Amino acid sequence: MAFVDYEKAFDSILHKAVFEALKQHSIEEKYINILKETYDGGTAHVRNESLTRKIKIKKGVRQGDTLSSLMFTAGLEEIFRRMEATGGININGERMNNLRFADDIILFAEKEEDPSKLLNNLNKVGRNDGMKMNKKKTKIMCNEIARKRRRKGIIVDGEQLEEVDEYKYLGRLLTPGNEMAKEIDERVTSAWKRFGQYSRFLRDQKMPMCLKRKIMNTKKTVHFYF
Repeated sequence: MAFVDYEKAFDSILHKAVFEALKQHSIEEKYINILKETYDGGTAHVRNESLTRKIKIKKGVRQGDTLSSLMFTAGLEEIFRRMEATGGININGERMNNLRFADDIILFAEKEEDPSKLLNNLNKVGRNDGMKMNKKKTKIMCNEIARKRRRKGIIVDGEQLEEVDEYKYLGRLLTPGNEMAKEIDERVTSAWKRFGQYSRFLRDQKMPMCLKRKIMNTKKTVHFYF
C-alpha cells in the first residue's frame, strides 16, 4: 500500500482542471459558467514593506465554500481517470487500485513493480493539474512477504519514499498484519482523557443521571468507537 500526501491539495488544484473535470462529469454548462464567474477575476496582494501588484489567482478551491470539497473531488477523480490503470487488488472479481476520501489516498498493488508505476504515474498526471506530491509524507507499507522479495525501494522524482510499519488513515491505525492491540489501547486512552475533561460534571451528585449518560454517550463513548 502507498499512502499519498499532496502539498496543500485544496489550495493547489488548477481552476481550469476543476472546470474541465466538472464538464467531464456531465455537469450542465450553465452551472459551470456560474462557478467560473465566482472564480474568474480573483486577485491577491502580498504585503511586505509595501503591497505588491495584483496577483491573479488561478488555482485552489475556496475555504469554507460548501461546493469546494465537491469541486476538488471532481478534479481529483479526473486525475485518477487519466491514470494508467495498473496494479490493484482483486475484490470479488473487480480490480481496485485506490481508495480515496477527499485528499486522503491509498494506492493498492500486488506485484512488486506496481507501486512504483502507480505513484510515478499519479505524480505525473496530477502535476499537470497543479497537484504536487509530498514525497516526505507519502509512505509505503507492505507485508512481510513483499518486504523480503523487494530488491529496491520505491523512488518518485529521484526521492526514495519511506517505508512504515503503521499508518493512521482517517483516524484508524493500519498495520501490515492488521493488529488491533495498539489501536484499541489508543482509543481507550483517548476515551479516558475525554472522561477526565468532564469528570467534575460526572461526579457531581446534584447532576441528573440522564445528563451524565448524555455526556458519556456524546463524549467518552464516541472517542472510543471512532
